[in-house]
This record gives sequence, structure tokens and C-alpha cells, in this order.
Amino acid sequence: MTVTALPNLVPTAEREPRWMPTRAGIVNVWRYYDEILEFHDGRLLLRGPNGSGKSKALELLLPFLFDANLRANRLSTFGTNERTMHWNLMGEGASGATRVGYVWLEFRFPGEPGRWFTCGARLQATSRTTAVHADYFTTALRVSDPDAPDSFALTDANRPLTKAALAERLGEQGTVHENAADYRAAVRSTLFPVMGADRYDALITALLQLRTPKLSQRLDPALLSSLLSSALPPLDRDEIADLAEGFERLDAQRERLARLGEEVAATRKLARQQQTYAQRVLRSAAANLSTATTEMDKLAEAAKSSAAEYERTAALELETQERVGNSEANLSVAEGEREGLIKSPAYQKGLELDDRRRETAKARRWADDAEAKSAELLSRAERDGAKHATALQAVDQWERVVATAGIEAGQSARRAGMTGIHHELAADPGSRQSRTLLSAAVRAKRGQVDHMLTVLTRHDNAVTRRTDAETDLDKARAALLAAEHEHAESERAFETELGTLREAVRSWAGSCDALSFDDPDAISDLVEDRPALVEAANRAATLRLQEATRQETQHQNEIDAVTVLRDACADEREQLALEQDIPPEPPRWRTADRAGRAGAPLWRLIDFADGLAPRTAAGVEAALESCGLLDAWVGARGEVAGHDLFADPAAVEPVSGRSLAEVLVPVPGADVAPEQVHRLLSSIAFGERLPGEAVAAVGADGAWRLATATGSWSKVHPTFIGASTRAKAREARIQRLLAEIASHDRRLDELREQLDHCAAHRALIESERANLPAFTAVDAAEKQLTRTESALSTADAQVRDRATTLTTREGEVRQTQHALAVAAAETGLPTDRPALGLVVEAIENFSGQAGAWLDSHADLRAARGTADTAQALAEQSAADATTYAKTAAAAEDEYRRAAAELAAIEESAGQDYQQTLTRIDQVRVRIRALNDSIKTDRATLTDLAHRLGRLDSQRTTDLAARDTAIATRDEVALRFRHLAGGTFPEDSRFPDLPKFRATLAASEGVRAALDAARMISAAWPTIPHSPTNISEAMRRLADSVHECRTALSTRADLDLESDGEVQVFAAVIDGVRVGCAELLRIIEDEAKQAENEITEHERRLFDHTLTGDTRRHLAARIRQANELVDGMNARLKMVRTASNVAVELVWQVGKDCRPAPRPRATCCSKTPRD
Repeated sequence: MTVTALPNLVPTAEREPRWMPTRAGIVNVWRYYDEILEFHDGRLLLRGPNGSGKSKALELLLPFLFDANLRANRLSTFGTNERTMHWNLMGEGASGATRVGYVWLEFRFPGEPGRWFTCGARLQATSRTTAVHADYFTTALRVSDPDAPDSFALTDANRPLTKAALAERLGEQGTVHENAADYRAAVRSTLFPVMGADRYDALITALLQLRTPKLSQRLDPALLSSLLSSALPPLDRDEIADLAEGFERLDAQRERLARLGEEVAATRKLARQQQTYAQRVLRSAAANLSTATTEMDKLAEAAKSSAAEYERTAALELETQERVGNSEANLSVAEGEREGLIKSPAYQKGLELDDRRRETAKARRWADDAEAKSAELLSRAERDGAKHATALQAVDQWERVVATAGIEAGQSARRAGMTGIHHELAADPGSRQSRTLLSAAVRAKRGQVDHMLTVLTRHDNAVTRRTDAETDLDKARAALLAAEHEHAESERAFETELGTLREAVRSWAGSCDALSFDDPDAISDLVEDRPALVEAANRAATLRLQEATRQETQHQNEIDAVTVLRDACADEREQLALEQDIPPEPPRWRTADRAGRAGAPLWRLIDFADGLAPRTAAGVEAALESCGLLDAWVGARGEVAGHDLFADPAAVEPVSGRSLAEVLVPVPGADVAPEQVHRLLSSIAFGERLPGEAVAAVGADGAWRLATATGSWSKVHPTFIGASTRAKAREARIQRLLAEIASHDRRLDELREQLDHCAAHRALIESERANLPAFTAVDAAEKQLTRTESALSTADAQVRDRATTLTTREGEVRQTQHALAVAAAETGLPTDRPALGLVVEAIENFSGQAGAWLDSHADLRAARGTADTAQALAEQSAADATTYAKTAAAAEDEYRRAAAELAAIEESAGQDYQQTLTRIDQVRVRIRALNDSIKTDRATLTDLAHRLGRLDSQRTTDLAARDTAIATRDEVALRFRHLAGGTFPEDSRFPDLPKFRATLAASEGVRAALDAARMISAAWPTIPHSPTNISEAMRRLADSVHECRTALSTRADLDLESDGEVQVFAAVIDGVRVGCAELLRIIEDEAKQAENEITEHERRLFDHTLTGDTRRHLAARIRQANELVDGMNARLKMVRTASNVAVELVWQVGKDCRPAPRPRATCCSKTPRD
């Protein structure tokens, strides 16, 4: 860093000591990590290329650390809103969700080495909001100075300090201020102790203007006016304290109401989106619980059914096992009987006959089976022969199709010019490469045609552009001739109109009455210099208008002042006319609402005793009013919201001696029983002067005592006690107001008449100035001349441009024509579009025909393969049928032989053997039946065993599914209870929320959750609750939360927290976590409360202030300001800028003044009439 010593224009010894900046620092803001800038004798020069951070350092340090204002247009050196403090912290590639930084300035006081002052700000921003939180601090310590023993660092382990850590390090030698206003006040009182708040604001404004880059090129006249206005003598703060306090209070209240209105609107929109989302989430959870319960019931029924089926099958298995046991026992008996018969002598004798019978039966069965098998094979051979014949017919048909398709493909190839590719395909149409070869050839041919069409299109476009260029050139030449003729006519018309205007101005200058000119001919000579002519007319009119303006302003200011007074009287008269009684003025601390409360104030319950002297009555009422008892509430107190004053009749025992009951009597028929009122009056002592014994006492002279408090007051007449007294007071006040209104009306008529006279004189001046001959005709002629000159130049340029364009277009036509000839020679294709279209059609036709030809070849190959397969199958079937026919004949011969042998043996067998053989046959039949039964039952047992296994597995699966369904139902019920126990029901505006809460809380079981879910389903049967509907509602809710974060950034932290598959809205306001409905209720209640905070007393404050001593003091100050402005203008008349611009100050009520206080401000700016 280079330090350059600057000359001191004022000797150091003659300077008044003041604070001087020594160092500045930026920690973790923008691209500054930990930068310290050192001043030299209070001056700092920053040099560097664009983008190095010079302007950014100013934005972050000065005047921000004086201003404590985070608005972007006050931070930016250009006064724009592009770069906010949030961008300085979270922009430029900042990582993380939160960033904290510090900026600070250090000052020293010359001549006192140990006197230092440091001011700074801790800045914190998050990526979730666009707001920046600032904590401002001031201290007598130094920051990060190794030479200072009591210096402190703003970081800890390279991390910026938290707010608590900062306050701990500052200790008693520094302060972390609660708000920016306190910080500004501390900086102003330390560094600029002689400056008030207004001059301090003017200083900051000047710094903002002086910090602007290229100040001389961007000078803001409005800001210059503001800076000069700040140089006017300041008003005494004590003189305008009441006025400023009232305006500030109302402005702050109005801004707060507007801000609350915006917050309520934003929160209502958010609540609507949250309501939709909560309804859909609850409806989905209720539907999930109902579905899970239904599924659980269905699976439980299935488990019950499978268990019953398993038990029934197990019983059937036992029954079958028992039957198998019985059959096996019977089988054993039958086999024993058979063995006995076989061993009998009769059977042994005829055993050969039995063998023969079995062999004969076996031969019969073999012969029958062979015959059946031979018939079946013969039928199959006939069917396979028929299939072979059909396949041969298909082969013949496909051969004819292939021949026809080949001829058609050859013809289409000749039309498309692709005979070569056709010959290649015909050489081997059945190969796998034939289809690829066809596609490649067709694609190549199409590419040639497309290229030819592209070249042809370029040629056509070039010819079209050349034709258009020829047409444009002809049009441009015609337009040039027309422009030359029109320009000549415009020159003649302009000279004529200029001479006509010169004569008109000479005539106007001589005919003016209110405006006067020394030399009308000199005025007419100014027609060629319009600004000078208008300036001369305005100069003459301004002198007359200034006087008219002065008179009008004086009259209008007085009209406004009188109008304010008259309206106040009229408003009060109308209010008195509507009210039966005029109540005492309520104290500021009374906030309770008395409407509808049992009882009444004391002044409505009492009246003066008959014959009471007026002086005594006035003193008694003055004492009761000044001590507060006159408006105290008498009656049942109970619980009261707010603050009020009560008079309890039974609180104090009646006094002995004189009491208020002597001079005051209860009003019959009032809201409080007369006995209680009399009891209250009897407990207050009374005397001509204040009695000295009683706890509560009132004197006829207006003195009073309540316990240890005493006081006094006096009134000329009573105004509140007694109906007749209140009526007289109200009527007297109305009469006074009517007299004041009449007086104000007379004065307003006089002032309006004077104002009308001024307006007429002003109208005459304005009329004569307005009658200055207009430049309309000359302007039109000059404009027409300028337009024709421009048109002539444009037309000439267009002719040259069009000629150049035509030359270019002719060259393009020659180039495209050559390219077209080259393409035709290379491809052999025609050069006209219709012929190319026929070629494209032929190519497409060949592609289709050749494809069909190749497909027919494939079908022919398939048909031939099918025929060969059918032939082989038919031959095999015929051979099998012949073989089995021979086998069947041999079996038949064998049977005949066996039957003959059996017949011969049977003839020789005896009678006993026949009977034994018959019994053996019967036993064998029974054994076969028992074996069949056992076999069947054992098969049944095997099937039952498999079935029992399946049923057992099914039973186990169903039980597991039922248990899983129960667990799922319980989990869904728990999830529903979790969602329903949060903020969703309240946010969803459920119709009967207390009943829903009670139903859900009836038990911790599933039944209560299911009943609550059914309530939701019954309340919202048509609410869409699919995942898509919930996602859409979630998206809209997220958008609303994002929008609402900005509106509520200073009130609440809004967030959407993930809770499983849903997002739960949460708001933290004043450290309390609430839902959306509760957030809306809090903000709406606060808005309603704020609307009721502007009292009638505050509205009357300004009328009283603006018509009292404060206005007179303000008027005196304003007159001093007028004198200052006049003196400055006298000096400014002798000064002009380099561009010959003069500056004149005007001291008047600002045009941006709001309509409501503007009449009052105008009234204060002139001398008031008391």
C-alpha cells in the first residue's frame, strides 16, 4: 500500500478536535476473508482493476455503519436493488446453509492516545430466506490490534463469533444494541455530538450521493434539493415534540397496519393451501386405515377357513386309514381261503385246466389289444398321407407366386433404373444378405434423388431471389423519384409557414394587455429560435404570475386554516347533537369496555339536592371529577378485561356527621339501587371546607381527600351531575359552536372572493401566454421537411443497395445452375421435379415388389420343408400300420389254439373240480376287489397327505398374512393417530374438531383411531387423496411457504419438515411452535388489536397542536428559512455552471406531502391569524 501525504489547508492547531477514522475491517463477507484497511490521517484511497472490490468495500463500510440500513438501494454505490446484503453473504459461490460475517470501523480522538471508538455489525444470512439479521455493536476496545493489550478478535478458531460470544468479549466496555435505532443514536452521540437526528440523516444522504461513481455525470437535482434543504436552520426539537410525536405515532401505526394487512393476506393464502394439503393427508391416512382394516378382516376370515379345511381333511385321512386296515384284514382272510382251496385234492387234480383258462384269457386280451393298435396306426397313416398331399399343393402354389413376383420385381427394377441390383438378387434370392443388399441399394438411390432435389431447390430459390431483387430495384428507383419531388415541395412549404408565423407573433405581441413587450418586432424575429421566444414570453408572464401566486398562496393558506377550525367546530356540534349526555373525558389508562356491564358511572346515578347553591354544586362536582370518583363505576364488578376505576359502596363505613348525601341524592330508576348510591355518598365526608377526620372527604370549595391523596379543583358551573345540568351544558356548548361556525363562514366567503379575483387575473395572464401563436404549422412543416430529407437519403441508399443485391443474386443463379448440371451428369437423374417424382415413385414400387419377391422365396422354402416333413411322417405311419397288422393276425391265431386246448381239457375234468374252481374264481374276484379298494384308498391317503401338506402350508401362510395384516393395521393406525394428533386437523378446518379430538382420545387402541378415521371419511367423502393429488397440494403449499417467508420474515420462521411421506408445516413465532391455523389466528388478532389502538384522543391531538403555540413557533422558524433562501438566491443569480445553467432555490411545501397533513403544513408555513 502506498501512502501519499496530502496538504492541510487549515493548520492543525486551528482545527477543532474531532474523531478520526484509523482502521476498517471486513470478516467473511463477499470475497473478503479477513481484511483490515488502514487510514492515513483519516483518509483512505482504494485502487485496483474493475471487479477487485473497491465499490464493494464502500458498500459494506460507509455509510452503512453510520446508517444501519440493509436496504439494497442504500448499500449499492449506484443506488440500485441488484445486490442485497443477502447476496453479499450467500452469493458468489458461498457454500453452506448459513454464513456469518462482520464489518467494523475504528476511530481515535486526537490528543488523547487511549481514547478509541469502534462501531460494527454482525451479519447473518441463511439460504432458506432472503432476509439478513444484523446485530450492531459499539465499544471502546480495538479489534485485532496486536499492539493493543485490550484488543479483541471477532473470530474464534477462524469462525466468526456468535452474538452471545461477542457480548461476552465486549463485557462492560461495549454494547450489543437491541436494534438499529439504538445503534444509530449511540454512533451519532459519540462521533457527532452536536448533530441532531435530522442533520445526521442529512449527513448520511450526502455520503450516499458523494459515494456515487462518476458523480459529475450522474448528478441528481432532486437529491441536491434535499441536501440544500438539510442546510436550513433546524427547528427546536422541544417546540415540535408533540407534533412530531403525533405524526410519527400515526405513521408508524399506519405502516404497522399495512404490514399486518399484508401479513394477514399472505397467511390466509398460506392457510388455504395448508388446509387443502392437510385435508388430503388426513383423508389419505383415514383411507389407508380403513383399507388396512378391511384387508385384515379378509385375511383373518381366510385363515379361519383354511384352518377348518385342514381339520376336515385330517379327519378324512383317519377314516381312510381305518378303512384300509379293515380291507387288509379281509384281504388276508380271502387269501387264506384261496390258498386252502388251491391245496384241496379236487383243485390239484384239475390244476392244468385252470392254467389253460388263464392262458386262453391272456391270449384273448393280447389279440384284442393288437387289433385296436393296428386300427389306430392305420388311421394315423391315412391322416399323414392327407397332410402330405396338402403340403405338395402348397408348394405348387408358392412356386407360382414366386415366379409372378419375380417378373413384377424385374419390371419395377427397369422403371427405377435398378436392373443391376435385381440381377444380383435373382442370383441368390434365398440368402440372408439379399434383404440387406436390397435395403442398401434403395437407400443409396433415394439419397441420389434427395441430393438432386436439394440442388434443384437451391437453384429454384436462387432464381426466385433474383426475380425478387429485380422487382425491389424497380420499386426503389420509383420511390427515389417520388422522394425527390416530395422534398422539393416540403422546402417551399416550410418557408411559407415560417413567414406566416413571424407576422402572427408580431400581431400577438402588440395586442397583449397583461403582458407587455418593448419591441414587438424584436419578438417576432425570435420565431427561428423557439426557446428564446418562449423564454421571452415566459419571462413576461412569470413576473405577473409570481405576484398572483403570492396572493393566492396567502389566501389559500388562510382558507385552509379557517376551514380546519370550522370543520372541528362542526364535527363537535354534530357529535353533541347526537349525544344525550356529554360524559367526562375518559382517562388514558382506562382500557376496559363498559358496554353491557351491570351498573353505571357515579355521575349518572346522582343529582344535586334541591336548593343547593350553584357555587357549592360547582365545587362538589370539581372535587369529584378531579379525584376520579365522578366517572367511577358503581355496580357489580366481576371479572373485567382491561383497566377501570370502581367505587364500592360497602368498602368504607358511613361517616358520622355531614356527608355527600347531604348535597347529592340518588337518581330514581337508575341502573343501581338508590340505597347503594346513598350508602356510597354517606361514606364520603362533606364540609364547606375539606373535613379533616374522614378517609374520603369532599369540600364545597373543590378540595378532596382519598386516603393519603389530596387535591382540589374549581369550576364555574357544574356540567355532569344531574340531567338538567348536563342538558344546559350541552346546549350552551352548541350555541358557542354555532357562533364560531358562522364567524368562520363569513371569513371563508371573503377569502374565496379574493381568491376568485386572483384566479381571474391569473387566467388572463395564462390566456395571453397561451395565445402565443403556436408552432404547430411550422413544426409540422419542419418535421415534414426533415422526414422528406431522411426519406430521400433512404431512397437513394436503397437504390444502391438493391443494385448490389441484384448482382449478388445473379451470381448465385449461375453457381446453382452449374451444380445442378454436375449432379445430373453424376447420377443420370432428370433435372425437373415431375420426372424426379416419377423416379421416387418407381424406387418405392421396386422396394415393395422386391421385398414381396424375397418374402415369397422364404415362404416357398418353408412350404417345401413342410412337405418333406409330411412325406417322411406318412411313410413311417404306413410302415407302422403294416407291422401291427401282422402282429394282430398272429395274436388271433394264438388265441384260437389256446381256446381249443382249453375246450379239450374241460371235457375231461370232473364235477368236484368244477365246483372248486368256481369257488376259487369267486375268491379271486373278491381278492381283486379288496386289492383295488386298498389301492384306491392308499392313493387317496397319498393324495390326502399331499393335500394336508398344502393345507398346512396354506394355514401357516394365512396365519402369517393375518398377523402381518394386523401389524400393518396397527402401524397404519399409529401413523393416523400421529398425524391426527398434530396440527393437521386444526389446519384442515375439520367441521367438528372437539368431537374428533374426543373420539381419538377415547382410548389408545385401534378402535378409537378407526372411529376417528371414519369421521374424516364421512366429513370429506369427495376429497381427492391419491399420491398425485397430495403431491400437487404439496407443491402448491411449498410455493406458498416460499412466498410467505418474505412477508413474515420479521415475524415468524416458516418451515416444512419431513415426517415420513408427508411434509409438516411449522411456524416459530415468539419462540413458540404453532401450526398454520394458529399462526393465522395470532396475526389476525394482532391486526384487530392494532386497528383499535388509534383513539379519538390521538386524532384530536393534531387539531390542538396545529392551532396552538406550536404552530406560531413553527411559522417563525419557517419565516427565518424563507429569509435564508432569499439570501442564497441573491448570491446564486450571479453564478452559472459550465453548461450555462442557473440554480434557484424554492422553499415550499413538498409536492410529495400526503393529502391529510398537507393543509396543516400549508397553514404552518404562513403567518397565522389568532
